[in-house]
This record gives sequence, C-alpha cells and structure tokens, in this order.
Amino acid sequence: MSDADMPADLPAPRRSEAKRAQDRRRRERMRTNGSVERYTAEEIGARDDWICGLCQDPVDRARQHPDPRSPSIDHVRAIAVGGTDTRDNVRLTHWGCNHERNDSTPLRTAEEAEAQRAVLLRIPGLRAYAESLNAEDMVRRSQAFHSPERYRARLARRVERHEREGR
Repeated sequence: MSDADMPADLPAPRRSEAKRAQDRRRRERMRTNGSVERYTAEEIGARDDWICGLCQDPVDRARQHPDPRSPSIDHVRAIAVGGTDTRDNVRLTHWGCNHERNDSTPLRTAEEAEAQRAVLLRIPGLRAYAESLNAEDMVRRSQAFHSPERYRARLARRVERHEREGR
C-alpha cells in the first residue's frame, strides 16, 4: 500500500513503535543465529581489562551514554551478518568506537575478500568496480580502515563535538 492509498486520518507510527519493531527483528535474528548468552558490560569489561577492542585505549566505566567514551558491548561478528550473542563474540569498546564501526567487519583473508567481491559482481551498478578489485588490496584497505589509530582519531573528534555541544 502506498502513502496515497493510506487513509488520511491514521496517525503516523510513533518512533517508539518503530523502535520496538526493530528490537523484535533483532531479537529474532539473534535467536536464529544460534545460542544466546546473558552477560553484562561489567563482566565483559573485567574480562577485557577495560580496554577498547577497537582503539585499544582504556574505557572509563564511570562514563555514561551519550558520552562517546562510555562503555559499550560490540559484537565482533555483527548480528546482522550471522554473529551470535555470546561472550566469545563480544568485546568491550567505547560507545563512539562501536558506533563508528557500525556493522562493518574487517576482511582478514583473501577468501573473505573474494566472497565480498562476488557479492559486488552480482550488483549491476558495481560490476565494473568489482572487476577492478584485487583481493589482497581489499584486505589491506580493510585493515587500514579498521586500524586502532583511525578509531582513536574518530573517537577524539566525537569527544570534542560532545564537549563542545555541552552534553
């Protein structure tokens, strides 16, 4: 049904309803991806010595969201791409580093790069680009993109903006 077909007197869905639907889809994805374990940020923080798994800097457990330096749990292999919600698939990060990473996962092997390239080859608008890619270069660029130095620099910019806005 298009917007034109919707009755004019129906209210637009509230953000909270959309968020609940998004949360339901995520929980369902977690269940279908495999086992789910209960854990806390304190538990994972203690295991990881309160060091961010992305930028490798210390995480201050006293900070709270929305401070970009606050503790956050990151799924190493994102739930969206089949990762499990288990202790062995999570790590402690700064919220800002985790947000920067989003669901992007670094390529580690030429085989992973080739699999990604194969997906790009199936998209008509990206076929020429994908044909120009080299697996080893893809891995190298991905590793550089996901370097601790880059996460550290991005976090510093987020912190500066957070403090400038007086949050």
